[in-house]
Amino acid sequence: MLLPVTLAFATAFTFATSGILIKNVASKRGYLFASFAISVGDIIVLSIAILLIGLSGISYYSILLSVLSGIFLVFGYILFYKSLENQQASNTYATVEVQVLLIALYGIFALGESVSIAKGIGIMAIVIGVLFISIEKGMRFNTKLVPAVIANVFWALSWISLVYPINNTSNHLIPTLISFIVYFAIIVVVILTAEKRRNMIRTTSPKIATVGIAAGISSGIGNSIFTILTSIKQLVTAAVVSNTSPAIVAVLAHFIYHDKLSKIQILGLAIVVCGGIILGVY
Repeated sequence: MLLPVTLAFATAFTFATSGILIKNVASKRGYLFASFAISVGDIIVLSIAILLIGLSGISYYSILLSVLSGIFLVFGYILFYKSLENQQASNTYATVEVQVLLIALYGIFALGESVSIAKGIGIMAIVIGVLFISIEKGMRFNTKLVPAVIANVFWALSWISLVYPINNTSNHLIPTLISFIVYFAIIVVVILTAEKRRNMIRTTSPKIATVGIAAGISSGIGNSIFTILTSIKQLVTAAVVSNTSPAIVAVLAHFIYHDKLSKIQILGLAIVVCGGIILGVY
């Protein structure tokens, strides 16, 4: 049990590290380049991991679902980094718990899972927590976090689309790689067709590009570990521990970017993380 927990904590830290690094890229080069860079790093790590584990076959149906996952994925990243571009990393990443909420609701309504009192408390905690995080000084709702919330809807759909392919492919990382390749292809087309952004990749400084790809590599490590934990029936452990990543981002962002949260936003962050853990356990 110690190894899965250790790997799950590694997932939380890699996701948090990725978030801190990509915040710098999104702020300086915009959400499209951040989306591009993260996909490159993810593909590098997933490709290496697959080669080390060994190639395996994959059904046409699994490929189709993986492609669908990639389409959802690109919408998620674009919208999320749109918020991250001009919002604090701490409150933007707290919205990631919305994914946990949606996946829990999917389990309840689509898979017929029972709804315990604890699970109901977890769902309500995430809803209330995200609401608190979105409230600025003067009790005003921060509408610039709305894209990040919507992004998590697409990310949840992407994850749900990958459940069957991951569980029915010998090398569980192959569907995830296909998803990211589709995401990469779409984001490149978007950049090339946006007239004002065609030279975005070429004109980006090597330093910023390196930071962006490093963020993607960190994300790729996290996604690889999470997929492996899922495949060895340690999904609960992975979900519970990795749900602490928004709290890690908040701490790191405070020292690195000097993020400042109001008392109600700090309370919201704590409530959201607790809600995610409750849903993961129950």
